Amino acid sequence: MRVKTLMTPDPVVIKLPATRDYAIELFKTHKVRSFPVVNREDKLVGIISIKRVLLHPDEDQLAMLVKRNVPIVRPNDDLKKAVRQMLEMDYRRVVVVDEEDRVVGILTVGDIVRRHLAKNEKLKEITIADYYQKNVGVVWRGTPLKAALKALLLCNAMAIPVIDDDGNLVGMVDETDLLKDSEVVRVMKQTALAASSEEDWILESNPTLLFEKAELQLPKKPVEEIMNREVLVATPHMSVYDVAQKMVQYHIEQLPVIKGEGELVGIVRDMDIIRVILKK
Repeated sequence: MRVKTLMTPDPVVIKLPATRDYAIELFKTHKVRSFPVVNREDKLVGIISIKRVLLHPDEDQLAMLVKRNVPIVRPNDDLKKAVRQMLEMDYRRVVVVDEEDRVVGILTVGDIVRRHLAKNEKLKEITIADYYQKNVGVVWRGTPLKAALKALLLCNAMAIPVIDDDGNLVGMVDETDLLKDSEVVRVMKQTALAASSEEDWILESNPTLLFEKAELQLPKKPVEEIMNREVLVATPHMSVYDVAQKMVQYHIEQLPVIKGEGELVGIVRDMDIIRVILKK
């Protein structure tokens, strides 16, 4: 199967120069997690993602936030090549370019799940037991949003399970939920200055430097106020086909994996199940 049969042609791109505020508005408008970035000649520069914006609230120039080392394929490349690049680089998308490095499409993990895995009934015979993530970060329902964001970034995940006082799964929260309630504000900071000589300390015993800094601010409320409470789940014995079908039907990218009486044992991501393509 060729890349061009599954890719999304002519994706929205951001042309440099541009600002992070412009990118944030595009993220909110189009409800996607990333955009290809091109230069004045419409040639690919890299990709800008929500996560890179969240990690660098003090950087306004988009050119400084762009991830430049991204997987690239041609329209006629085999699908396995695209999947292999996604997995090796731990990246959810490959940019499809022509011979002149102009963006002609984008192929995401979601495209592969929606247009291939969810339609391949042969995958009913393969369970997710060997594909889901067993080591998963979680947050407590009373965790402040800023701490939940930190946990999400440290887990290198798009979404994180929320548990109650007894450790039971009660919800999920993802990076787009946090972005909705965020804003970039300017705040004054101060830092201590080192004295250049003994005489400097005579003038002021604790010299400081005031400076202005941009910070990403989140409301002071617990994660349970914004989490998704209607959580869809999977079990280790579900097939790759059934999980793909559920992801497509409910427009989700990961499912908590439970066993027994609702015990959380992991998460299965769309990124995990595309590995089946390389093992077929």
